[in-house]
Amino acid sequence: SEWLFVEMADVMAAEGWRDAGYEFVCIDDCWMAPTRDEHGRLQADPKRFPSGIHKLANYVHSKGLKLGIYSDVGNKTCAGFPGSYNHYELDAQTFASWGVDLLKFDGCNSGTLELLAEGYRRMSLALNKTGRSIVYSCEWPFYLRPMQQPNYTEIKQYCNHWRNFFDVYDSWSSIKSILDWTALHQDSIVKIAGPGGWNDPDMAMLAGIFVFLSQLVIGNFGLSWDQAVTQMAMWAIMAAPLFMSNDLRHISPEAKWLLQNKEVIAINQDPLGKQGYQIIKDKNFELWERPLSGRAYAVAVLNQQEIGGPQNFTFSLTFLGNGLACNPVCSIRQVLPASRDWGVYSWVFSLSVEVNPTGTVLLKV
Repeated sequence: SEWLFVEMADVMAAEGWRDAGYEFVCIDDCWMAPTRDEHGRLQADPKRFPSGIHKLANYVHSKGLKLGIYSDVGNKTCAGFPGSYNHYELDAQTFASWGVDLLKFDGCNSGTLELLAEGYRRMSLALNKTGRSIVYSCEWPFYLRPMQQPNYTEIKQYCNHWRNFFDVYDSWSSIKSILDWTALHQDSIVKIAGPGGWNDPDMAMLAGIFVFLSQLVIGNFGLSWDQAVTQMAMWAIMAAPLFMSNDLRHISPEAKWLLQNKEVIAINQDPLGKQGYQIIKDKNFELWERPLSGRAYAVAVLNQQEIGGPQNFTFSLTFLGNGLACNPVCSIRQVLPASRDWGVYSWVFSLSVEVNPTGTVLLKV
């Protein structure tokens, strides 16, 4: 209901989420009435959103936040509500008139691949035509992949970020599968990411709400602390748009600390805008790096081992930045799981990092 989003906006403004950089409160599927109005326009469910979306947007804006909404490229949404097929221009104008700031555009019930692509293109042009700045979140490549390789150059021309993989779930196996898929496909997806267009590793919603910080399930119940650290660290490395899918009214202090960690968010939001990638996979250990502005690098050491205790992983600093990150010397700071300075190292040194099972150590070099 609209009261859920009002309460969430209040919490975001009052408890530091907005100040940490979380800007959007977004409504997912099922917000609509089952039919369009007499003018063919989408309308909110009158029982659950009695004040309408425009009034809700005004309230969210009054808190210094932005409102996101959901629609679908096909004739019905994934949950069976009216889709935007043959209504792209009208729906874009409706969303703009309501004061919407982000559109998640799903790909269910789209028919052929040609109609899918045409719909995503047309909605992008229609949103731009409104004159309102509206972030365009696409699921285009996810629905293409079973049949053909997505053309990411074209997708970036139309979309601000695009979903690549299956729904994330509140479990370690889900997080692990996303990381494995991303590493496997990094040669085709890393190079396209940058300011204006981002790879979104996953997309799923809990209770029809997602809060803009891809998709962080930190603060729910399925991840251990080390696994939560891994998700936050790796989403920062992957330059993923950060969305939280949780209930901010009932979140633990530890999860709040992690999600609001300014050093991690600064890595995620680094203005250079380059996505990170895996450079070493050695048994259960993975070494990832992400180029940052100011000739810095974010480095993640991930331990995929699921049993036993902490283990050490040792690697030469010459691996980082094609040998340039620490040449001739570099300072290293640990960001996660706790922040501390490690000092200055020569590029010919090796670094030994102790990592808990399913955990990650995030460094800034």
